[in-house]
Amino acid sequence: MKILLVVPACIGGLFVLGLIAAFVLVGSSPPPMGESRDVFDFTSMRKAPTEIDPPSLRRYPTRDGEQLAYRYYDSSADRILIFIHGSSYHGGGYHALASALSLGGVAKVVLPNLRGHYQSGQRRGDVDYIGQYEDDLADLISFLRAEHHDGPITLGGHSSGGGLAIRFAGGAHAKAVSSYLLLTPIIPRAPSVRGGTAGGWAVVHWRRLYGLLALNAIGIHGFDGLPLVEFNKPAKFWDGTETLSYSYRLNASYHPRSSYQNDIRALGGATLVLVGADDEANDADKLRAVFAADDPQAKTMIFPHVNHFGIFSDPAVIEVMAAWMRTLPDGAGQ
Repeated sequence: MKILLVVPACIGGLFVLGLIAAFVLVGSSPPPMGESRDVFDFTSMRKAPTEIDPPSLRRYPTRDGEQLAYRYYDSSADRILIFIHGSSYHGGGYHALASALSLGGVAKVVLPNLRGHYQSGQRRGDVDYIGQYEDDLADLISFLRAEHHDGPITLGGHSSGGGLAIRFAGGAHAKAVSSYLLLTPIIPRAPSVRGGTAGGWAVVHWRRLYGLLALNAIGIHGFDGLPLVEFNKPAKFWDGTETLSYSYRLNASYHPRSSYQNDIRALGGATLVLVGADDEANDADKLRAVFAADDPQAKTMIFPHVNHFGIFSDPAVIEVMAAWMRTLPDGAGQ
């Protein structure tokens, strides 16, 4: 009798799994984007003159043998700022910020190109497993230590890069970092993200997302490499270095975990959160409330008349970052 009951249950379970898999496989990419628009004012990203030219790309080894790209800005300071780029882009977009902080004697600055982005990794828009970015950052830190960069480490990031820094704080490698610099961090499940799509920047394949969440919940990861998100960057601004589509596992690796509150609580007090009042992706007041609830020790500042890109390019904002970093303790061994 037990066998007679088990067989239909197994068949029913397989049928449900089959339906979920079919749901996931419908379409090979996110829905049509429709008319593209300049969500973040890419016209403001035209190259501005700086005191130094961008340094050449270097490489660091990871645990799987991959050689990932980064740029290094030397400084008279001992502190090291590892600053993570936002979605679709790469470290080179933050040259003005890195050069200002390094030349100002605030920190040596490292701008990694995350795996799956320009000049890093074998597959554009994909990683090998959820959580690989945390391992890659830990490998970058180990490499810097082996190169005798011994100062305390601040982990920073803009937009999704800020979200990844929050994720890192809640993970297994957090002890390697002593402070966090978060510029308008994207936390997908938080109420601060405008419309759940960062103001229309991200176009999500929602049906696929729900199916993949269901499969992941029961330990099935065979479909995690499917594309999930496309980015609304108008073609007239493309330069060939952008990454316009992400897989599910890359997108999941880039942001705080589902219970994002735990990752935020792990940040601690040595954290600065900066956001513009005119930010197109985050509601500044709601973002401040998120941190007030889960990490009240973090310092959160809202800048009037500053938008999503202005938060890392406005000279007055950069000076606030520099002043805050100068107040941080030296923290030997971090």
